[in-house]
Amino acid sequence: MGKIRLEMPLEELAGAIMRLPVKEREELWSLLATMEESDDPEALAALRESEEDVRKGRLHSFEEVFGKSL
Repeated sequence: MGKIRLEMPLEELAGAIMRLPVKEREELWSLLATMEESDDPEALAALRESEEDVRKGRLHSFEEVFGKSL
């Protein structure tokens, strides 16, 4: 995986991110989370397992599990 070198204090980066419009900020956080998880073998294994559960229909709705809807 590629590396990014950041020459900016963490507080400055956090401030810049928080000044982004909400939609762009949420997309950036999602991208960063995806990048972090893609570097974690256990997270990738869990993702593959959950994708298999979806394909094989091994999912239950909240209502099926708890007897009520959200």
